[in-house]
Amino acid sequence: MGSDARSTAPPFYERRVRKPRKLESLAGVQKVVCGGNHTLVLTKEGAVYGWGSNSSLQLSHQEQFATVDNPLVAVYEPLRLEKNLENVAATDIAAGEEFSIIVGRNRTSSETEVYGCGHNLHGELGGGNLSHINEIQKVESLSGYTISTPEGEKHVRVDKISCGKNHCMALLNVGAVMEWGANEHGQLGNRKRVFSENPIIIKTFAQENVLNLNCGQYNSAVIVEHKERTPKEAQPQKK
Repeated sequence: MGSDARSTAPPFYERRVRKPRKLESLAGVQKVVCGGNHTLVLTKEGAVYGWGSNSSLQLSHQEQFATVDNPLVAVYEPLRLEKNLENVAATDIAAGEEFSIIVGRNRTSSETEVYGCGHNLHGELGGGNLSHINEIQKVESLSGYTISTPEGEKHVRVDKISCGKNHCMALLNVGAVMEWGANEHGQLGNRKRVFSENPIIIKTFAQENVLNLNCGQYNSAVIVEHKERTPKEAQPQKK
């Protein structure tokens, strides 16, 4: 329900859905997220669908977008986002104002991989540059992390990802929090006002157990619990 706009320029049109409408074509929905004017859905099978505005290619499909007669500037029915995701089972999704982020597990290597598309003027796709991404592309700087353990190398998962208008935060299964994107309102919490096109690790929570996180339009929030200190750690330290 709500606005179902496509474009204000002819021959496009706008219509509004005043009552909730069941999407018959979608089954096994696990998660749904909304960006500025687009929606993403994650299914239990690891597939991702989207609809709504595609003005910044936040739903990808560059070839259809570039057609002269009927450019794909908006999508009215669930459309699968699958380019470059053929060997990936999506595990989480997030949507900013005009961009999309997809977290998935590589079916062959079991590595966690992050993909994105759309607007990137503030580095909100975390790829180390400010170029808009017209098709779903793997974000190398957020993919394939491993850590060394006594049992050998282990893959690092992205357990939760959230996006604001133009910034993102991700919670890793090792307890670390990463962030990137716009920061003009201090939404990255690093006492700066400059954006970061590269993911940075927040050291503030190094001594905490991070339970959850979420991004608002221009703000961020993290829920933590204090780690129990060992008797040795709890002893007063000499000055």
